[in-house]
Amino acid sequence: MAFSQCFSFLFPVLVIFLLTTSSPTSTEAQSTQDLIDRVCRQMEEYGFCNNAFHENMRNPRNRLQNTTNPSTKGAYMACECAYGIVKSSFLTGLGYFSRKDYAGMLEAEHDLPRTQANCEARLSTPPTPNPLADRNRQMRMLIAMALVSGHEIPQDS
Repeated sequence: MAFSQCFSFLFPVLVIFLLTTSSPTSTEAQSTQDLIDRVCRQMEEYGFCNNAFHENMRNPRNRLQNTTNPSTKGAYMACECAYGIVKSSFLTGLGYFSRKDYAGMLEAEHDLPRTQANCEARLSTPPTPNPLADRNRQMRMLIAMALVSGHEIPQDS
C-alpha cells in the first residue's frame, strides 16, 4: 500500500521532470534513457512505458525558437515559465513528501492549477487552436493527481 501511494506520486513528478528538461546533449540523452530504462523495467509492460516517455519528450524549446509571431512567442515563453514553476513546486513537494510532511507538500503545490491555467489562457485565443492543448491537459491531470494524492494520504502517517 505504501509503495503504491509513493509510486502514484513519484511517477507524475518524474514525468513532469522529464517533460520539462531542456534539450539534452548526447550524454544527457543517454542518462535520461538510463533513467527511463530503470523506471520502465519495473513496469508490467516495458514497451508501453518507454513509448509513453518518448512520445511526450518533444522539446517545446524548438517550437519557441522557430516561432516568428510575437504574440505566440510571448505565450510560449509564459508557458515555459509556468512549467518551470510547476517543476520547481513538484520537486519542493517531493522533498516534503519524502519527509512525510503531506501538509507541506500540499502547500508547495496548491497554486499549481492556477499557474498551469495561466499558460492555457495565454494560448487559447480563437480562432487559432491551442498548440499545447494536449500537453496542458496532461499537466492539469498530473497536478490534480498529486493534489488528490496529498489529500488522500492520512496526515498522521
